[in-house]
Amino acid sequence: MSAEKSEKSQAFMMKMVQTLNDGALCLMISIGYRTGLFEALAEFSPEFVTSQAIAAKAKLNERYVREWLGAVVIGGIVEYDSQAKTYSLPKEHAPFLTRAFGAENVSIYAQYIPILGSVEDSIIECFKNGGGLKESAFTRFHDLMIDETHLAVGSVLHSVILPGLPIFHEKLKNGCKLVDVGCGRGNVIIELAKTFPNCTFVGYDINNSLIDAAKADVASSGLTNISFHVQDIAQLQEVGEYDVVLTIHTVHELADPAGVLKRIHGALKPGGVFVMQDYHTLYGGPGLGMSWRTENAVKLLKETGFSKVEDIIELPHDPSRVWYISWK
Repeated sequence: MSAEKSEKSQAFMMKMVQTLNDGALCLMISIGYRTGLFEALAEFSPEFVTSQAIAAKAKLNERYVREWLGAVVIGGIVEYDSQAKTYSLPKEHAPFLTRAFGAENVSIYAQYIPILGSVEDSIIECFKNGGGLKESAFTRFHDLMIDETHLAVGSVLHSVILPGLPIFHEKLKNGCKLVDVGCGRGNVIIELAKTFPNCTFVGYDINNSLIDAAKADVASSGLTNISFHVQDIAQLQEVGEYDVVLTIHTVHELADPAGVLKRIHGALKPGGVFVMQDYHTLYGGPGLGMSWRTENAVKLLKETGFSKVEDIIELPHDPSRVWYISWK
């Protein structure tokens, strides 16, 4: 083996080792997010405290907390005083790990690794035999989506989203009928229904349990200008019904995005607005996934009837997603 190849092999081996370490660290970050350990550490920051104090604050078993702390110390997330055997979360790290900082928190996304890992055996069967997995196979997926929507939209709805989308905001202020297609538990439009009582809001999702939870939230809130319904959006039949159609990171998940966009176009009134938030990059083909390009998204919108894509807006808090404002 030549010296050049030897160096290349060594570099790749180190890359693989780092990848394995980072993958394991993602699992630790997910645990820290779900258990509230990062919040517990942040309450003590910048002080160094014992594993017992951290476990007590988070109401968790100290033995497991101590093992977790060891992993996140090695991962460069938490600092450790080896003489005092105490730990501290640097204040510079806290915004990216704790819920209090809203959209800056990226630890939420570490949960994708264990969720995807939980279906590995089934995915391998798909590699062998084709087909796919139902949404229900991905344990906790909807819980993560609710958290992610709150992070990227709900936590900054009034401070960033509405000021950054003036056409959408104007429609709401003037009073409109809006449907959120793929609404999940409906947290976003429930908040909008509170803020804009002169509007009518409808939420559609195919998941029965999410719609049941949304209905319970509405019942406890006393809101009368919002309703939720189980609906397969691929079978949407309404024509000329809405002033605004809203989708929040939904289109990329669809088996037939073009077909659904045509139905969304049909559901809008003449002069209606389609507000689509989705990932910054898309590629063509059904089941777009999270890797489509913006120019292909615009092309798809125009091909499905939206002759005027008015704005493509990237908001500063969330560069991974884009808001598309399209007119019928």
